[in-house]
Amino acid sequence: MPRILIVDDNAMNLELARDVLEMDGFDVETADCGETGVAMVRSSPPDLVLMDLRMTGISGLEALEIIRQDGFHDLPVVVLTASVMKGEKERLIHMGFDGFLQKPIDAGSFSDEVASFIKE
Repeated sequence: MPRILIVDDNAMNLELARDVLEMDGFDVETADCGETGVAMVRSSPPDLVLMDLRMTGISGLEALEIIRQDGFHDLPVVVLTASVMKGEKERLIHMGFDGFLQKPIDAGSFSDEVASFIKE
């Protein structure tokens, strides 16, 4: 089963996302900040990263930039955000994210949405 890394500084968001994905059989790891997420990618790259956009310390966008600079160009990194501003999805994908998932998480469709970003 694909290994997914969820990076979010909100413990409740991490727990909910992890629980939903694990119930559907995914192997899930979590990081509570961008720095830890980057370190985990460097040490053992997952199949997919779900990255919160706004975190304390380095932001999701900064973490994405570091991951790409480290050479992980084929690793799908999907932004997980509550931001609903018009044009935000397009802006973030243009900035290098491979996809966009909106919070709050819809437990009924979340696993299917996540699976759509995993490269076979």
